[in-house]
Amino acid sequence: MGKKIDCSKVNPASGCGHVVRGKDVEEVLKKAAAHAEDHGMKPTQELLDKVKSFIENE
Repeated sequence: MGKKIDCSKVNPASGCGHVVRGKDVEEVLKKAAAHAEDHGMKPTQELLDKVKSFIENE
């Protein structure tokens, strides 16, 4: 079973509808870090911990 994270759950104010999907938590975190950079955000450990708390099963 894959994993996913909705960008809008991490930062509702962004209005972003992007969904990051991966085969496991590590892959989702890697892709989410790259997506954070699209928003001009630095993927800090604090941000990645927040992202991790919203990861769901597909």
